[in-house]
Amino acid sequence: MARRLEEPNTAMRVAIASFEFEGNSLSLRVARKEDFARFGIYHGEDVIKVATGKQLSVTGALDTLNDAGVQVLPLFMSRCVSGGHVDDAFYDEVIEIIAEGITAALPLDGVYLSLHGAMICATEKDPEGGVIQAVRQRLGDPSIPIAVSLDLHAHVTQRMADMAQIIVGYETYPHVDAYRTGACAADLLVRAMRKEIAPVTRIRKYNAIVPVLGGATLGDEPMAQVAALSRQIEAEGRALSVSFFPVQPWLDMADVGVTGLAITDGDPAAGDAVAQEVLDAIWERRRLFELPAMTPAEAVRAAVAAPGRTLIVDAPDSMGAGAQGDSPALLAALLEIAPDTDAALYIVDPDTAARAFDLGEGAESDFHIGAKQDDRWFKPVPVTAQVEKLCDGTFTYSGGPAAGAKTGTGQTALLRAGGIRILVGSLPFYEHMDEHYAACGIDIAEMKISSFKNLMNYRKLLGPGVQYIPLHGPGGAPLRLQDVAWENRQRPFWPADDTAEPQPIPRVA
Repeated sequence: MARRLEEPNTAMRVAIASFEFEGNSLSLRVARKEDFARFGIYHGEDVIKVATGKQLSVTGALDTLNDAGVQVLPLFMSRCVSGGHVDDAFYDEVIEIIAEGITAALPLDGVYLSLHGAMICATEKDPEGGVIQAVRQRLGDPSIPIAVSLDLHAHVTQRMADMAQIIVGYETYPHVDAYRTGACAADLLVRAMRKEIAPVTRIRKYNAIVPVLGGATLGDEPMAQVAALSRQIEAEGRALSVSFFPVQPWLDMADVGVTGLAITDGDPAAGDAVAQEVLDAIWERRRLFELPAMTPAEAVRAAVAAPGRTLIVDAPDSMGAGAQGDSPALLAALLEIAPDTDAALYIVDPDTAARAFDLGEGAESDFHIGAKQDDRWFKPVPVTAQVEKLCDGTFTYSGGPAAGAKTGTGQTALLRAGGIRILVGSLPFYEHMDEHYAACGIDIAEMKISSFKNLMNYRKLLGPGVQYIPLHGPGGAPLRLQDVAWENRQRPFWPADDTAEPQPIPRVA
């Protein structure tokens, strides 16, 4: 942690809190307190102890605030793997903890919040807006600045923009700038507290969603061009900060849509113009975000025929997007088409993992794998396999925002059927690279085919002789957004309706 440049009794006082969860309206999984506890629930000084030295948004904010001589008052920090929605009881508990923490910390000069931006709750329809509003109400004085950092896929609501003077989003996908984002938000907060700037956040939204898979900010890809435009606007001095949000596309809400956001120094009209310019840049590239994808059977045939190795991206079952991680569709295709090909895939199936532990290493048996957490699209796949290895599934993230943090797949069994290695875990988790495979002895460099249930981080494993093939089909995170039976979205919207002109989302307080 960076040194403090002023004595605490003369420093500005800033409360900080972090509460992050990415929801998915198509997911059945409910995130309860015990699910957050799996990743850690921290209070007070433990927040600083855990965040120090990491690449988290809250770490970037902490370092920046400390460098500015600010007295930091840590309140709360917790996060959880993506899923359906957060249990109302735990959400209400966290709101109360943060709100009471604000009251106890008064007087304050500012507040920093690290949020995801795409949380879902059963009752509260704008969870992050609810967090910010609770903080604002306890502060009392509307002039006290609140700074918020968000994920690139945040659903930024008008209430959030009205309640927080400063909102800054990630600009990279794969996400490699969480630290920078928190630092940027905190820097603007410090400048606001010093009265150097009077920040105001403005947003513009279109009733459109774009596929996550095509939203990489690598090289000269379409979203990278939007990022470059945002940085150019900042360099020209037209805004203090510019963010763009392609949004989490599996949110079934009336006001969800791609978003442009600008922070200006007391100039709402200029902010509106910049936010609109960035939003239009996303819209103009909307067709470029749709990448070709294959069915599981097509992907297996293509991978077997291709030279080198292939990473098959099981996008519809992406755990990082909120899906259950228990789709057996790819397993069924491998068993039918390439049973002797060296391949590795992960499936969430705690019942099968427990049975493998009962059988022991070396045992061979008939199993029915997958489609037990979510049986809306598939049935368990029958397979005769040997229990090759048993492990606890614990591993350490090698990179990304959570670099150095430990997590795991719970009780995990490595089953083998012909050339196919089936890593059967008990828990969904956020995939970074291949840490979960390595933790149970699988070297994907030796696999002709490896499967990943994430939408972007697999790209870090690409290189000479390694290609990737995305899957399309049913699941909790389908690529073809136009095929989903949405209940709450306003029509027309892209891509369900191929309108020539974008449809603005009206301002809703």
